[in-house]
Amino acid sequence: MDSICVYCSYSRVKTVNCRSYFSALGAADFSVLSSVSSKQTLFKNAQSCLGISGFKLSKDQVGVLGNMICTLNPSYIQNSDPLILENLKNCGDLSDTQVTAIQTLLFSGNTQYGNPSAWNLRTLQQLGTLPLYFKQDFWGKFSFTVRKMYFKSFMTFLRKRKTPKWKLRRLFKASTVSRFRRSADCTVGNITAVTIADESFPIDYDSTQFDLCLDVTVLNDNLAAVTEKVVDESFQMIILDKLNQLYPSGLPESVVQLLGSTSRVANVSDISKWNITTIDTLSSLMNTDNGDWTSDQSKALIMKYLSVEGNTLGTDELNAIGSNLCSLDVSVLKTITADSLGNTNTLDISSCSIDQKSALYSIANSSFSSERSDPTTFFLLISPYLGGAPVEDIRALSTQNISMDISTFLSLNPAVIM
Repeated sequence: MDSICVYCSYSRVKTVNCRSYFSALGAADFSVLSSVSSKQTLFKNAQSCLGISGFKLSKDQVGVLGNMICTLNPSYIQNSDPLILENLKNCGDLSDTQVTAIQTLLFSGNTQYGNPSAWNLRTLQQLGTLPLYFKQDFWGKFSFTVRKMYFKSFMTFLRKRKTPKWKLRRLFKASTVSRFRRSADCTVGNITAVTIADESFPIDYDSTQFDLCLDVTVLNDNLAAVTEKVVDESFQMIILDKLNQLYPSGLPESVVQLLGSTSRVANVSDISKWNITTIDTLSSLMNTDNGDWTSDQSKALIMKYLSVEGNTLGTDELNAIGSNLCSLDVSVLKTITADSLGNTNTLDISSCSIDQKSALYSIANSSFSSERSDPTTFFLLISPYLGGAPVEDIRALSTQNISMDISTFLSLNPAVIM
């Protein structure tokens, strides 16, 4: 069912048809409902329709609710029919308290997955995507051998579906139950190209063993594969430290392009020594799949790129930088040309200061001046930048029979709408 159905008016549904309504609604994507009150209202209506009282949902009720289960609080999850676990596999995300409730239900042994003492590789495989969210006490139920076998296929699956790096990082921390004694030597085994190619890598290592067993030459020769699989910050710091030792005068461009999410653990001093001369390198660094940059980091990266003769904030650069544009000084933003901004994809400047928004609005106003004869088109083009518009320009727009949406209105300078 189309996700828009979660917004359908329940008041129009006849009581006799309410079960069919909620059964159909159960196939919708509830992640589009950002309002907690909207989710609560929907469930309240479902309670009335399905005769739900207390926190225990029957197998039939769970079946009808479908994906609405993803919006329920932990009390329902841990007290309901175990079928609820199958519904939860479809959730796009789960809160920490929901995960605790799922584990409580599983640990009870009263589910289709049996007693935890009998859990094995097949158990993990049958749990679908749920293990992505589980905590250390869950992973402690499995031997290292079983976990390693499982991760060979599970990590491949998660990477193919482009699971956010922060979720992979959380999974790695939870699933790597400590099994090492402190040692000054590499006791697990030297990391080789074959080791790195294993889909479960680096589950065999804690940070100390990772450092001791990873030769810098092996790292350099297999950098893309290593940075793709290593998501834990402590491991990433080791990678960056080894690369800095190998390239004391600064990382070459070919290396910088392969850093992936490891780049996010670099400090401004590290970044200042990187070679960032091409738009390809800048784009690879700004890839949001690898995580967010702090304002200081993104400013250092962009200014390093702009320090190269001939490099400017052109259209390609602006598209690559995106919302990180707000990390730059106003004086730098003013160097953007009207043509460059006019040909850029819509930019999110919500995190910019009023002064930054004002500078960008001035450029955008010039960029789209040729469209003023068509008020609707001009408004659509200029609206992302209206947060920097002066009061006289907002007044002029208000006379153009333009319908301003609430998000655009809220983005305006408060001084303009006072």
